[in-house]
Amino acid sequence: MATSVALRVREYCSKDLDRIIELAKVAFPRELEVFGLDEENIRKQARLYTLIRLLQRLTGRFFFKIYVGELAGQVVGTASLSREGEAWYIGMVMVDPDHRRKGFGRALVEAACEEARARGVKRVILHVREDNEPAKSLYLKLGFTTFEREITFIKEAEQLEQTRSEIPEGYRLRRIGPFDRRAFKVIDACREERSAEIYGPSHYPPLYVRLLFRLFRPQLIERYAILKDGAWAGVYSFSFISRKEAARAGVHLYPEHRGRGLERALLARTLARAAELGAPKLAVMAHEENESLLAACASLGLVKSFVMEGMVREL
Repeated sequence: MATSVALRVREYCSKDLDRIIELAKVAFPRELEVFGLDEENIRKQARLYTLIRLLQRLTGRFFFKIYVGELAGQVVGTASLSREGEAWYIGMVMVDPDHRRKGFGRALVEAACEEARARGVKRVILHVREDNEPAKSLYLKLGFTTFEREITFIKEAEQLEQTRSEIPEGYRLRRIGPFDRRAFKVIDACREERSAEIYGPSHYPPLYVRLLFRLFRPQLIERYAILKDGAWAGVYSFSFISRKEAARAGVHLYPEHRGRGLERALLARTLARAAELGAPKLAVMAHEENESLLAACASLGLVKSFVMEGMVREL
């Protein structure tokens, strides 16, 4: 694995969890302010990761890996790598503020890139807040370039009023499972052109991941096919972890079905569902080029919180 002066990069193990939670609080204060942090759920997901790591080794099918950077026995940084599709995703990049500008962030990102390259992957992607200039500077030096911008909108709990807006005539929702194969393909097809080109077709999660999710259910996920005269027009998703974290919604529509009132109707439904479950707030991510979804967020009083830039590196 990649190393930087005295830094040891290795895979995460259970004894690292408390330190990682501590790091997240200082590395992502703005994100945690917006999305919240349920430590109990993080611990549940960590136990799930332990099982995923074991099953990955037994099956030889890679899905997700967490790296930690250790200095003199203390974890000072992390990164992760997940199999998304043609492009694999690097996340959880964080370094202790007391150890920044020492090459540790570079070492962690390079470790993930090395693993992806060794597995035959052609490109990796990550997201960074647009105002995080030190991180953006590092990624540019590592060969990443920006390909998309996603805006995060928020509405606080006290504003999650029971807004009503009917689904436009001719459309209906059909409940589907979180791992519906058709939904994966439709969501891919609903991406903006440049993003679809970079991501490529999504990777369908291996059987062991689907079984573990059904067994442990780390979060509530409600997913619906959006139908028009029996044909798919898009996919709508709602997720809720606990009353300590923001509920989230995703609206994915084919271009020809955008701007017909679906976005507003589905977000109104989401506001009501979030209020019903007692979520502290609702978060919606919208691509900067998706004008109809941006307009729907604004019309329902969701407030722009921050912008994430998607960056890609060819390997």
